[in-house]
Amino acid sequence: MNSKGQLTIFIILGIALLIVLVVLFSDRNFVSIFIPKTPVGQIEDCMLDSLGEGVEIIGKQGGSISPENYYLYKDDKIEYICYAEENYEGCVNQKPLLRESVEKELEEYVRPKIVECVKEVESITEGMSYKDPEVDVDVVLGDVILDVKLDLKIENGENTEFYKNIKIDVNSKLYEFVIVAMRLVNIEAEYGDAHVDGYMFQDKNLKVEKIKQGDGSTLYILNNRNKEEKFQFAVRSHVVPPGKIEIEKFR
Repeated sequence: MNSKGQLTIFIILGIALLIVLVVLFSDRNFVSIFIPKTPVGQIEDCMLDSLGEGVEIIGKQGGSISPENYYLYKDDKIEYICYAEENYEGCVNQKPLLRESVEKELEEYVRPKIVECVKEVESITEGMSYKDPEVDVDVVLGDVILDVKLDLKIENGENTEFYKNIKIDVNSKLYEFVIVAMRLVNIEAEYGDAHVDGYMFQDKNLKVEKIKQGDGSTLYILNNRNKEEKFQFAVRSHVVPPGKIEIEKFR
């Protein structure tokens, strides 16, 4: 009987340990089945989801949520960061402050999503009050940081929780992408072409593709070798018409 009792205890402990490991290493949706999210936790989840979506869209579309002047490539609307209307002319940088532009685009994308999320959390949380959320996004080395100021207050009986702001960050190479893109654009504006090997030599985790198009446009695709993350943009600069090239070739 003692042996059977000890075996039962070991089985129970093993099951308990397995549940703990599953909870620790599974995604947050599974964890939430066992541990209900607090109001702040729910808001943080919304912030993470909306920021992640925004960073992905920004990367696919050359730093813009809604591109206007773009090159359509594999169903992606890739914004021209540098563009020349006329042939032979150097392109004009459309976003000289690219980092600041990307931050603003992300702020405008995530804000309505966060406002909606906070309202949903409020509808199921008693004693919750807040001010209209102020959203700030910082693209820094290795991370994209989202800071939401909302003076959140949750009153539960005699207990009161107060959060002046809620901040989260996602690991991203977006800052490095932006820096490389700005350098490539400056070279394109002056010379109409840029070599990419040097950037990959400096950063082993960076892959840079340069794809020439028939209309004279060039697509640059910056990839993070460590995970599925990219930043692609278009350039049209110092374009020589195809007919002109053939004439020069046979002279």
